[in-house]
Amino acid sequence: MRSIRLLSFIALSGLALVGTGSQTDSYDHYGVEQWRGLVEEMFPADEVDDVLSVMACESLGNPNARHLEEWGDYSLGLMQINEGWLTGWSMPEWAILSHNDQPVDLTDPATNLQAAKFIRYYEDSSGHPPWSQWACQPE
Repeated sequence: MRSIRLLSFIALSGLALVGTGSQTDSYDHYGVEQWRGLVEEMFPADEVDDVLSVMACESLGNPNARHLEEWGDYSLGLMQINEGWLTGWSMPEWAILSHNDQPVDLTDPATNLQAAKFIRYYEDSSGHPPWSQWACQPE
C-alpha cells in the first residue's frame, strides 16, 4: 500500500512539474527550438522569433508534418508550405525551388525554410502584409 501511495505521489509531482515548467520564454515545448540555428542562418535576426512562432503553430517543429488542404494540395514540413508554390499555380513568378524540374522535398528543413523565406519576401514585394500566406500568424 505504501509503495502505491509513493508511486501516486511521484506521478502527481511529475504532472505538477510539467504543468509549471518555465518554458514560456522559448518555443521548446513546441519542438521548434531545435531549428533556431537554421532559422538564424536564413532570416534576419528581427524575424527569427516570428518564424519560430509561425512554425510552432503550423507544424509543432515536425519537418514531416503534412496537411491535406480542402482544394487537394498538401501543405508540408516545418512551415507547412503548400505544394502549389512549387508549380506556380496560375502565376509563373510564384514557382519556387524548381531545381531543373527535379522533385523538391519540402520535408527537408533547409528546403522548407528556404521556401518560407521566398514566400515571406514575395509578400513584401507584392504589397501583401507579412505572414499573410500562413494560417498561423506570429505571436
